[in-house]
Amino acid sequence: MDRASAVVWTVAIGLLLVDGAFALTLTWNAAPHPATWTIEGTFPDHHGGRVGSNVSDQVVFTFRINTTLPWRRGQIQTLPIDVVAAPGSGVRLVEPATLSLQLQRWVYGVRTALAGDLRPLAAAGANRWTTSDGSMHLSPSFDLAGSSFFLAVRLNVTVEYQDGSRYGPVAWEPDARTPFFYVLTDLAPWAVATLAAGGIGVAFIVVYWRRGRWPLIRVR
Repeated sequence: MDRASAVVWTVAIGLLLVDGAFALTLTWNAAPHPATWTIEGTFPDHHGGRVGSNVSDQVVFTFRINTTLPWRRGQIQTLPIDVVAAPGSGVRLVEPATLSLQLQRWVYGVRTALAGDLRPLAAAGANRWTTSDGSMHLSPSFDLAGSSFFLAVRLNVTVEYQDGSRYGPVAWEPDARTPFFYVLTDLAPWAVATLAAGGIGVAFIVVYWRRGRWPLIRVR
């Protein structure tokens, strides 16, 4: 083997080892950890069937979403969710029926739904509900990865006021959403493959060097 070929082989093997080590480091640094996101919104006053401004006829909702970060491309996400209501003094009863959860992203300035789930709600205490048949699940397609993803909720709810009048059922979506988050590509297979290829290359160099067929590379 001539010296030029030896240089090319050495550089290529070195790049494989560096790339593999870097990818493996990124994988280790992205260790799974639990996280809780909170979405809050105020269901407006609809007493009398019209949108009003009476604070006592409003209902403040809090949605707590438990997840594990980071999300990885192609993985199904299991998300336990609690819904808590704080009704004003003019509200007698709050009856949420179903909850919709969507994975969204801004696409050309438009909030675009990429995956979703819809579940009925069951009471879990005073003005507190959870999904009646277990956690919610999102199944993003395998090609979704990158940054700026977020979750949004939509609640199907009926409100009864102190005078016995009711509003709903109606689908209501708070303006708030979760913080932006990443969907990562799993780099572990790439790291293992590149490190293995680099190891094979190192073995190739050692064999040729022992046979005296590997030229010395001098840096001047």
